Amino acid sequence: MNYYNYFTEIEEHFIRRRGKHLLVSPMDWHLIASWRNAGVPLNVALRGIDIAMDGYFARQSSRSVSRVNSLCYCHDAVMEAYAGHLETRVGEATPESETQTDAGDSPNSNDEEFGRDTVLAFLSEKISEIESLLTKQYECGSSENIERVLSRLREIALDTQSGLKLDTEALERDLGILDDLLCRELMSFISDEEKEVWAQEAKKDKILKIYKKQLPKESFEKMRENFSRDKTRKKFHIGELSLFRI
Repeated sequence: MNYYNYFTEIEEHFIRRRGKHLLVSPMDWHLIASWRNAGVPLNVALRGIDIAMDGYFARQSSRSVSRVNSLCYCHDAVMEAYAGHLETRVGEATPESETQTDAGDSPNSNDEEFGRDTVLAFLSEKISEIESLLTKQYECGSSENIERVLSRLREIALDTQSGLKLDTEALERDLGILDDLLCRELMSFISDEEKEVWAQEAKKDKILKIYKKQLPKESFEKMRENFSRDKTRKKFHIGELSLFRI
């Protein structure tokens, strides 16, 4: 299993168990990423989802099945399943080596799932977006950090075009670093008044309300930060620098 199937398998399994199609939100994708980063193997994450949904069905009538609107509902069960999984592995392989294998990738894995041309087209699109941003937003000056992001994206595009193999996991890590830098820079140009408007919108957001009830405070704050980042990207017409957005 390659790097990206971890996400798609969880998404598809949750939709099947829910019993009705639902577009998984960007916040839910961030939650899946947090499971993977914590080392939760795919089979354990799926088991946790099953436990959560089985418990839900046991308590609810069939008419209310569709009310599970966020993967966050399964978070506690996934973490409990992972804790149990680790207990059964005491004295065996280290968590790092084991979870890399179970999650379907290794640190040096390479795959061509998207295809080189598809990745290059995506990079070209993001470069054009940032070039347009610099032209429109900074006509009286320049942003050193955004210029750095643009320069690095051009380097990545050249490396992708000329490389023998396409290491999408390493590429995704690089894009994540650049996305962090880009979002921080763009948010510095947003007024305090607009940030306050977004904060009020976050308080009313239905998905965030679910996360606030289900997640630890630190995890919830990360989700709320992602909400602000999504608003920032929309304001400046910049897509997320992630291969998941292809």
